Amino acid sequence: MQVITTRKEMRAYAAQHAGQIGFVPTMGYLHEGHMSLVQRARSENAATVVSIFVNPAQFNDPADLEKYPIDTERDLAMLKEQNVSAVFLPARAEVYPDGVPGLKLSYPDAMRELCGRFRPGHFEGVLLVVHNLFMWVRPHRAYFGLKDYQQYMLIRRMARDLELDVDVVGCPLVREADGLAMSSRNVRLSDAARSASLAISAALLAVESAWKRGEQNSATLAAMLRAGLAAVEVEYASLNDAHTLAEITTGDLGDQPVVVAVAANVGGVRLIDNIILAP
Repeated sequence: MQVITTRKEMRAYAAQHAGQIGFVPTMGYLHEGHMSLVQRARSENAATVVSIFVNPAQFNDPADLEKYPIDTERDLAMLKEQNVSAVFLPARAEVYPDGVPGLKLSYPDAMRELCGRFRPGHFEGVLLVVHNLFMWVRPHRAYFGLKDYQQYMLIRRMARDLELDVDVVGCPLVREADGLAMSSRNVRLSDAARSASLAISAALLAVESAWKRGEQNSATLAAMLRAGLAAVEVEYASLNDAHTLAEITTGDLGDQPVVVAVAANVGGVRLIDNIILAP
């Protein structure tokens, strides 16, 4: 496994493996959800590259950036076990040598929904760093978990609109044995908060179950979702069109795919989760 720390070296590696790279961008503190992306990438590409970079441009709260867990040695050991071809591990000054640029990549309509409503500047920071990573790694395919569905949709849209020549692949959300969506933030949960956080997946699964039984009314399903989240501090809990991300508040769902999404603060830790209702 090759560890690459500079843009120049990354570009050289990309040129040697043109058309062969499956790419998994991460912020480190890896878990089995990340490993599922790595395994998918390895199964579909001749070379697999994983990046580890905690991107300051996407943190609207400096305290959240400071609390983000980091264990690079552990991450590298996990990736070596997975037979990853290369790890791109740049320093902050390598990614932003002149500081974070003022350039904004923005989709105001989609960014007004879900996490974008509560984290101003977050997705602009995500799109900036992912765009640049795509330029340096030059992947044929890039893999993103659907836990952050909005992020996946925005990156996919950017790749299409800017003709970045990369297939953006969405991979299923991975859960802990108790149902909690896997996240690098889970390590920060106290025992009491971890127990309370299970209300999130339980509420989502209750909505999915009702929908499978034939419930189509969006207001009824939204009320059921909110009722199941009484134990946590809800930031948002909504039903959104899976293509446009516009919130659905009235009428029946019909045959449109819908993402049922939640963000909540539990014991001072922000968690997100969703399910996709796809007729």
